[in-house]
Amino acid sequence: DHKPEQEVHLDVIVDRKVPLIGYFILVSGLVALASVGAALDLQGEGVSSLMKSFWRFGSTAVVFLVLAVKTFNRHEFSRFSTIELFVWMPFAAANYAFLCTAFVIALEMTSLVNAFILSNMASLIIIGSKFAMGSPVLFFEGLGALIGFIGALICASASPITEDDNEVANSEHLQMMGNILAFLASVSTALYLTVAKKLRSKVDLFLFMFLLFSISSVFTLIFMTYSGEEFEFSFDPTIGLFGWINSKWDRLPLELFMAIICNGVGTTGYIAIMKYFDPVVVTMVMLMEPIVASFIGAAVGVSTLPGWVTWAGDAVVAVGSIMVISSGSKKTESIDATEALHGMKREVEDLDGYSTKSPTPVSRKS
Repeated sequence: DHKPEQEVHLDVIVDRKVPLIGYFILVSGLVALASVGAALDLQGEGVSSLMKSFWRFGSTAVVFLVLAVKTFNRHEFSRFSTIELFVWMPFAAANYAFLCTAFVIALEMTSLVNAFILSNMASLIIIGSKFAMGSPVLFFEGLGALIGFIGALICASASPITEDDNEVANSEHLQMMGNILAFLASVSTALYLTVAKKLRSKVDLFLFMFLLFSISSVFTLIFMTYSGEEFEFSFDPTIGLFGWINSKWDRLPLELFMAIICNGVGTTGYIAIMKYFDPVVVTMVMLMEPIVASFIGAAVGVSTLPGWVTWAGDAVVAVGSIMVISSGSKKTESIDATEALHGMKREVEDLDGYSTKSPTPVSRKS
């Protein structure tokens, strides 16, 4: 009796591991971005926080313009859909502009370490959103993010002590405002990284970074205009939009350092590494920046080494970060290969049918 063929379904289990270059980019980005706080402080108190952000975005956009000029063509831009180019790309840039600007302002209101940690709480936000939406959360991923959050709270609890009670009250109030502003930057970080991961693979990396920083500079300039920020279209080293081009050591050289090292290696490295890691891994690495930043800030004389409470919090953050990174370093994916199997079967059947055909006899006349 002829038995009907059974339908074959094939799932292929694939283990994906992060290559060594992925960890190198991750560590390089960590060290590069950890230096941005000290670099901003070295620009002096005479420059406003918004102007520092605008200079940073503008100078970096110029650097990436040079690197991305070859990709300025219709074919490259057509890889974006209309919504991606005119809605999601500006949305990502707006969130990036806010997180950087909020961080700079918070840096003037709270400590360097607190500003870094509370502006890098995006990991907890991403984990929470995944849980709320019903997406799977790995055990060590969730536990590591929670441990990192506890470490951040320990660091944030360390506040400066002064002799004058009024100064203490004012300092604590100002520090609390800075901490809140830094945390709002975490929300923008989570949104920015999530959208950037989806958009990055569409176009050339340098073109993506140029669009990110150029659009961010436009948003910052608009905010400066409506907030009453004092600025002018000049090369004035304090209020000029092109003041960063001055040859003083704390203008052009320092700005190029931030554009090439902090943003070129740091921000770009974080975007590139999302080819291998999920955004939550990147956010946990960001939490480790204060450990490096505290040494850099003390080395250049813009801050002092933190006390034992902050160091204890940093140690807890490091443990949580390592747990999340290790959980994201290897992924097991199930890929449906049924269609490919059926395609191969059809090709084999076609070949078998061709080979079983009897050749047509050819008669030749002598």
